[in-house]
Amino acid sequence: MARLGWLGPVIALVGVAGGGLGVWYMVHAKPHPGATIETFKVDEAGGELLVRAEDGGDRAFIEARQKGETKWQALVPHYEGKTGQPALAWSEKSVTVRVVRDGRSEIFALAMGDGQKLGGFKLAPNHGPIAQVADGPLTLTDHVRSYEIVYGADWHQLVGIDLASGRGLWRTELGPGPIKGAGISGGTVWVDTGSRHRQFQVFNGEEFYKYGEIKPAE
Repeated sequence: MARLGWLGPVIALVGVAGGGLGVWYMVHAKPHPGATIETFKVDEAGGELLVRAEDGGDRAFIEARQKGETKWQALVPHYEGKTGQPALAWSEKSVTVRVVRDGRSEIFALAMGDGQKLGGFKLAPNHGPIAQVADGPLTLTDHVRSYEIVYGADWHQLVGIDLASGRGLWRTELGPGPIKGAGISGGTVWVDTGSRHRQFQVFNGEEFYKYGEIKPAE
């Protein structure tokens, strides 16, 4: 359940004094959105998605707006992105958000219509914890799929996700070299790793090789 509400049940039937204390706790413990981290324009009709920090906390709010009016809010764990480094993608049906829990990158998938949680999974489960600082791009999207670049201390991985279902489609290793840039062009995802410009098919992650370039042995 991804809808927001009061945090935790309030103990009932404990007398007037206890009830008053419970009300005080609910008022003060309810999470509140703070500063806006990033705003994404969803459509030409005034649709927006906002990522907002939790006021006084480490989590984040995902907020859907239509012409300035809030449609829904969802509270998620620590948002992996930052201003200018998005970690969110969307389609007509869903929103995916990169979060960090226990030192690992995870995907939270939310329904575009009401913010209900559709599911989630860990990125790069075959690797250890992620790097503390990722200077390059995190999430790319064509609004059909998202393409997630996961950063480790001596490894990087590219993951393709279907936004209609919020499920992972494929993953491919990028090696230990620094990620200098990435983008989407002509049905491929390209990633600049060290001195190499690499291209991957959006459907299955298969890498394209230039004429005369030798494919590494698996």
